Amino acid sequence: MRDGWLVVKWSQLLHNIGFTQVDPNKPMNWSEFIINRLENDSSKDSDE
Repeated sequence: MRDGWLVVKWSQLLHNIGFTQVDPNKPMNWSEFIINRLENDSSKDSDE
């Protein structure tokens, strides 16, 4: 906690819950993460 705010290390959290493409030692790049997830989801939809 810092100044009453909970500080979350998102990259470590996401890596620990199974998003292994996220580097736990680097800050979270949200725009890159979201774009990659959308691309993966759209490619799965086109395969079906």
